Order: sequence, then structure tokens, then C-alpha cells
Amino acid sequence: MNKVAIGPQDTDDMKQLKLILLLFIMAVSANAQRLHIDARIIDAKTGERLPFASVYISGQNSTISNAEGEFVIDADSADVLRISYVGYKTVHLRAVDIGQEVLLSSEGEMLGEVVVLGTDLVIQNTLKRMKEENKQYRKTKSNYFYRQVGYTDRQCHSFLESFFTARSASQVGEMSLVTGRYLSVMSMQTISPSNFFTFAQVPVFSNLKHIPSTEQLVPLHRGYARDYLTEMNVLSDGERRVYVINFVPRDSDAWAIEGRLYVDARTFQLLKYEGRSTKEWVLHKMGNKAIVHPIAYSFVVNYQLDNGFAEVSSVHFRTNYTADGHKFETTGMMFNVADRYFTSRGTLHFNDNLLDLIGRKGLDRDFWQQNEIVKRTPVEEEAVEIFERDNLFGVF
Repeated sequence: MNKVAIGPQDTDDMKQLKLILLLFIMAVSANAQRLHIDARIIDAKTGERLPFASVYISGQNSTISNAEGEFVIDADSADVLRISYVGYKTVHLRAVDIGQEVLLSSEGEMLGEVVVLGTDLVIQNTLKRMKEENKQYRKTKSNYFYRQVGYTDRQCHSFLESFFTARSASQVGEMSLVTGRYLSVMSMQTISPSNFFTFAQVPVFSNLKHIPSTEQLVPLHRGYARDYLTEMNVLSDGERRVYVINFVPRDSDAWAIEGRLYVDARTFQLLKYEGRSTKEWVLHKMGNKAIVHPIAYSFVVNYQLDNGFAEVSSVHFRTNYTADGHKFETTGMMFNVADRYFTSRGTLHFNDNLLDLIGRKGLDRDFWQQNEIVKRTPVEEEAVEIFERDNLFGVF
């Protein structure tokens, strides 16, 4: 009985072709180089640096530009980087083609479309989408890298880096410390940097129709028209249309957020949220004295839609106030590193002393030498060099 071959069989020509393809793949792999990219992202028209832009290769290899628009990332020469900034055209560049500067072009405003759809309808659709996502993803958490720098009269007095797990839909919340390191040079002219991390939890949404005066007034809530004046424009980033909604509190004395929302015109999902808080206060502690002071507070929150909902991708905040004749400033940033790092349990509260909690976990120097995550600014780099040189990290 003759045997019948089932399925395609390799002929000599096919075997030779497979061998050639294998040799080609091996040659490409052998020629692939590991690159350390160190560049800055700038506006192609104005030359201004663009802070907190997204630099993405994969879920395990991504970063953002720092406050100076600079970033570092390791990549294979065959990798393609996706670099995006809300309101600008997204670019895809091969790793080998990236020089010292990456230019992004902004798109002009298209005002005609605003009349067609209407500001109120856009806000209502955004509220609806936000409500649905908060209900479905309210328990979803991610891992975040956090960096905080404190200044007194423009002199750096504290530097803190840590990893948190946190709820990631709409706004960072239920933060839990994983690990961290810090340096705080305390004197009569400096303040404790223990709980400024709470400023990273920027509120944007409330399901209430009437927000009590004891709570901060946010742009996205059912009674927004009573509390806010709004206007809207439309932009394009080359891949999608974006609604840009400006919110201004009607009551200048309200504890409120004044800002701007960037919303995907197709899905009504948040892309970016930036602004400032009015009537914000901080508990100023120096020695045994604690006094409440008004504080200026501004922020930028970027969102990613990779997981199907508006998930916080990065947060940057800046606070400053004057007390006892000195100017105090604190900057902080958070970056979503997804599942790159282990998780933790528990929740941080406003009055928790973050430095004390970090101190209890101990300092893993090797871990921090291998995980810069987001490029430091020159001021931050100088502080780290001094603190590492003097072996001061983890010392209070």
C-alpha cells in the first residue's frame, strides 16, 4: 500500500530557502546594537522644550520626558519609538535615526466643528464615559514611579524617589508604598517633605450634582454648568481630533480647580488635564511649630488609553508658598510603569510620614542605581550626585 503524504512537504528548494531566512535573521540579530538614547523633545516651530511627553517602545520599555523635555531610554537599533504629546502630531522613529533632538509639530485649531457638536454635549458625553469607566475600573491598580524635590529659597533641601501601587482610573488614588529612598537636610529654614505626595492625587471627576463646600470643586460633575464657565476648541494631533475644554470657576472665592481638559473626539475619553487649584492650603511645619498657609498649586495629568480606559500615565505638580520670610517650593512627578515592578498592600493617608515609612523598608542601593526610570533634570542630577557622594540617602 502506498503511503499518502498529508500536508506540504519540504522540497530541497524549500529547505534551502528556510536556511537562507534563518541565516538572514541571525545576521540581523548579530548586527542589532543596544543603544542608549539621550535626547530632548522640542516644538518644531517655537523651539520650546516639551515636558512629560510619552516615549514608548513596549509596555516594559517606556518613559516620559522630564520637566526640561529630556529623556533617556535603552533600545535595540531595530526598535521603533512612538513619541507623543497631546495636541502635537505623534511620530514613529527608528532608534538608529534619533539624534539629540526630536521635533514635534502642533496642529492648528479648527473652530468650525465646535458649532456643530456643542460644548455642553461634549461635556455630558465625557461625564458619561468617565462615570462608566470609574464604575468598571475603580479597583484597577498600576505601579508608579514617583520623584519629589524640595527647595528653600531656590536651594535644594530634599530629594525623594519611590515606587507606589495606586488606583489608576481617572486619578491616582489609594496609594501604597513599595520602596523608596530620600535625603532631607533639615534646619530651621526647611520643612518636612513627608506628605507632599498627596498633591499627585489630582481630582477631575465627581458623581455628585451638588459638591459640598467642604470638597474641592472639580470640572467633571453633573452640576458643572452652575459652577463653571466653559469654552471649547478643537485640535488635531495627526491621528485624532481632540476637544479642548476650558473651565473657569464662576465663584472666584471657591475652593476649585481652574483648568483645561483634552478629550478624544471619538471616544470622549480624557487625554490630558492641566490647571491650577484656587484657595489651596498647606500645613507648614518647622520644628515644633505648625501653621496653615495659602499655597499656589499647578499640575499636568496625562492619560493613556492602552487598556481600554483613561488611565493616569503621568502626573506633574508644582507647589510654592512663602512663610517666615522664606520661599518654599516642591515639585513632584509620577509615571505609570505598569507591571514592571512588584506590588504592595495598604493605603497611605494624608498625615502619614512618607519618610518614616521609607526608612522602615530600608535602602537597596543596587536597585536605585539600576532604575533611573525618568531622566533627572540638571538640578536633580546635582542633588543626587551630592547625596550619593556623601552617602546621605536614607538619612533623615
